[in-house]
This record gives sequence, C-alpha cells and structure tokens, in this order.
Amino acid sequence: MRAEIDLKSPAIARDPYPAFAQLRDRDPVHWSESLGAWVVTRYADVLEIWNYPELFSSDRFRKVRAEFTSQRPEVRAVAAVLSDWLVFRDPPDHTRLRALLQKAFTPRQLANSRDRIQAAIDALIDDALAKSEIDFVSQFAFPLPALVIALLLGAPREDIEAIKQWSDQLAAYLGGSLDGQDNFTRARAGVEGLVAYFGDLLREMRRSPGEDLIGLMQRAAHDGHTLSGDEIVSNCVLLLFAGHETTTNLLANGLLHLLRDPGAQAQLRAHPDLDATAVEELLRIESPVPATVKVATRDAAFRGVPLRAGEMVLPFLSSANRDPRQFPDPDRLDLARAPNRHLAFGFGIHFCLGAPLARLEAALAFRSLLARIPSLALAGAEPRWRPWLFFRALEELRVRW
Repeated sequence: MRAEIDLKSPAIARDPYPAFAQLRDRDPVHWSESLGAWVVTRYADVLEIWNYPELFSSDRFRKVRAEFTSQRPEVRAVAAVLSDWLVFRDPPDHTRLRALLQKAFTPRQLANSRDRIQAAIDALIDDALAKSEIDFVSQFAFPLPALVIALLLGAPREDIEAIKQWSDQLAAYLGGSLDGQDNFTRARAGVEGLVAYFGDLLREMRRSPGEDLIGLMQRAAHDGHTLSGDEIVSNCVLLLFAGHETTTNLLANGLLHLLRDPGAQAQLRAHPDLDATAVEELLRIESPVPATVKVATRDAAFRGVPLRAGEMVLPFLSSANRDPRQFPDPDRLDLARAPNRHLAFGFGIHFCLGAPLARLEAALAFRSLLARIPSLALAGAEPRWRPWLFFRALEELRVRW
C-alpha cells in the first residue's frame, strides 16, 4: 500500500526525516499529489537519476515544462535568465558551458582565495566578539559566502547589501516556498536587478578585464567556443546566488548540529584536523539543497513505476543522505565518518562546480569559530526552518558566549 504523505505540510517541512524514512521503506518512488511530482528517496535510486541525464533532464525551462511557455511576463522573464544557468542545461550545451566555467574554478584560483576567506572570517568573528549574542545567519553565515563570491566575481564590497536584497527576492521561488504564495513577481524583480547589475559590471570590466571570475569567463575558450555576454551575465547570477545561498545554509545548519552535540563539538575542538571530514558529515546530515527537479524526457519505467514524458521527478538528496542502506546509523552525527559518499553536492555531470570553495569556507569557518569562541552556545528559542522545499534554511540562529 502506497504511503499518503504531504511533503508540503508545515510539520514535515520542519522535520522531514521521519517521513523520508517511511517513504524509503514503503514507497521509494512516490507520486505526490501536493507536489505534482514523483518523489524519490532511496540513495541508490537518487544516484541512478543523477547518472541518467538522458531520461532525467535538468532543463526544465527550455524543453519539457509547459508552464514556462506561459504568457505571464513575470514567468517568462524569470525563465529567460534561469534557462541559461549551467544547472538547468543538458548536454551538449551543459558540456560546453561547464568546460568554460570550470576555468574559473581551478585549484590555483581556490588557493589564491584562502587568505581572503580567512581574513573575512576573522573580521566577522572580531565584530561578533564585540557583542555577547548575535543572529549567526544574518551576521556570519550570510555575509561570509556573499562577500567571498562577490569579491571573486569582482563586485565591490559596498554593493553586497543590494545584491542580498535581489538574491532574497529570487530565493523564495527557487527554494520552492511552501507558503502557497505566487513568488514569480518577486523573483522577476530579483532577477532583473541582478541581470542589470552584472550587465553593467561586465560592460565596465570589458574595458580592462582582471583576474576575477568575470574576467576569466570573458577570456575562457574551449574547443573554439566562448561564452556569450548573456551567458556570462546569467551565470554570474547563478554563481552569486548558488555561491552564497547554499553555503549560508551549510554554515548555519552545520553550526546548529555542532552546538546541539557537545561530544561532536568537543571532538572537533580537540582535533581541528578533522575539519574536512566534519564538513562532509555536516553536509550529509543536513543537506543545504534537499532536492532538485528533473523532468522525464520520455515515457519509461523506473523501479517498476511508469513515468510519463514531461512529469517532474524530485530526487531527494537529504533523504538519500540518511538512507541506512548506504550509511550505518544515518541519523547520528559522526565527524569522522568514512566512507562518506553523500550526495549533497549532486553527482555526475551536475556535481556542484563550487563544491571546493564551499568546503574550504566551511572548514575554515568552523575551525576558527570553535578556536576563538570556546563558550559558543545556542541562545533564544528553538530555531525555525524556512518553509522551503529545495533549500534547507534557518530563519535565524541565535548564539551567545
């Protein structure tokens, strides 16, 4: 018998993991009436979807989702920009774009960023220590990755607040808000603000390209291909948005788990060299991006379930990452867990381009926070999760020392 579970309910949005366990056991490829999509929850099945882009398309804006041919101008405006994002393209376009954008994320670029990231972390901790309590989300977890990715793109530090406002307008739509509101109007305002901003920045930088990501994207070439101006601008919006939204969630969610587990916190303080494996475990246990959207390209059977062309399929990474078939004792935080082949960054051709940068920011941040603020603790009421389906995000995280 198929389980009847409404993944849009507030209770499940707050704590989806018992529902995921039920679906994994009873109905691992589950048709959700409320979402109008197939929900896939087992690790092996989610991995198969990522490994099979010919059937499970990421290009939900260009080819197969009729709603994005809507005559509503705000829908078309949002889709026009997002359709150029690397994450929403299939091969061969995806292959071309990724090869070009990859040139901006080399190990050399990452190494050159390390001192800049550490300096930003130290400055934020200095600011925090002047107080006795802060909201970690707004005063650390957002500013750090936003500052890092904006500076890497070549955006001035003083523009970050405006960038945040536009990005927040886009987040409610891309996050899959469960509040029942139509978020396309706000998303359009955010997209148009970011496109205008990066369009101006690109025109200015064309006169004297630098070593920032925009300059590298302008110069990038692969097999005779280059990036068009529209593709550079659209993917600047992607890099800015994805580069801070997901890392903000990694930092806040990760710190919440560390502060709730005194043993894990003490372990990481005593063994700071565990910072890399700790980040992997924090990514696994509370994945910043719980699910993605794929679209079936044709009629097909998957795990005994008949899919129809054009139907949405939602592989839930956050459920796969707690599947006991893959991870022993999956609800336990184990900072030394090995192996830890989590799917928080996706897999295959769509593995997150910025994963090394997010890992570096988080490792440096957690090591510095625990070293410099020994009495760091939770404060205030129980943190609230935003009612979003595709981002696992805290509204705020009050901490004190």
